[in-house]
Amino acid sequence: MNLSTATNPDSSQTCRLSRDFELLRHTALLGGLNLDMVKLFAYLSIRRTYRSGDLLIEQNRKADKAFILIDGQLDLSVLHRNREIKLQPLKHKDFFGELALIAQFDWFFSVRAASDTKVLVIHRYAFQKVLEKFPTQKDILIERVIQLRIKRLIDLTSMMLDTMIAADEMPAVIPI
Repeated sequence: MNLSTATNPDSSQTCRLSRDFELLRHTALLGGLNLDMVKLFAYLSIRRTYRSGDLLIEQNRKADKAFILIDGQLDLSVLHRNREIKLQPLKHKDFFGELALIAQFDWFFSVRAASDTKVLVIHRYAFQKVLEKFPTQKDILIERVIQLRIKRLIDLTSMMLDTMIAADEMPAVIPI
């Protein structure tokens, strides 16, 4: 760090924005899109740190933000018939909670920090602000949110089926 950086109180903010911009522009949601739009997302996003065991998302609570895992490990789980079932771990640069950007609902899963963790948070209101500023990108962003959710559903279904096959617990018919 040089002297001008050390004495400039805005330098840490500029550095954070640069890091967040670089992270966001390489995500499945924003990769290849208008760089000014990505910069606005970086400006409106918030970094959060969680300790191991902290709850980021609680099932049945209002969903109003999406996350990108910067550092650490997270476990996605669901409470079903009074049992917590771990569905999948989340890894570096995973984008999750994306449906909360476009729809109002209650979380249907929980996410807990499995280690000390850093995430980038994008609130629905920030997403809406960006769409207002860049209306021509709205359809692309909504389609990408849906594609992210479909990919996660396919991955989760595959993982669950692999687990059932490994345990030799495949039902004769799986209702769809």
